[in-house]
Amino acid sequence: MAKLQLRVMKKSHSQELSEKAAEERQKCCDWLIPFIKDNQPKFLTKAELHEAAINNLKVSNTSFDFAWIAVIERTGRHDWYEPLRRRFRTKY
Repeated sequence: MAKLQLRVMKKSHSQELSEKAAEERQKCCDWLIPFIKDNQPKFLTKAELHEAAINNLKVSNTSFDFAWIAVIERTGRHDWYEPLRRRFRTKY
């Protein structure tokens, strides 16, 4: 009986983690779409968007990476897979 209860607890915990990951991915997708939507010029790198998402949305690296791919595929903006040309940063 104790093993059965332990399995139920593990499944519940696993389900909880899965739901949290899905919520994070959706939050990232919703946040990324305005940057990647049709006719939107590329002005930020993936690394810059990644850093902003991690800091502002408090999501995992994996959630961001899965959302990145999902949004590119959903919008058809495959050009976002290619890196943005390197540019010099100005310090203020």
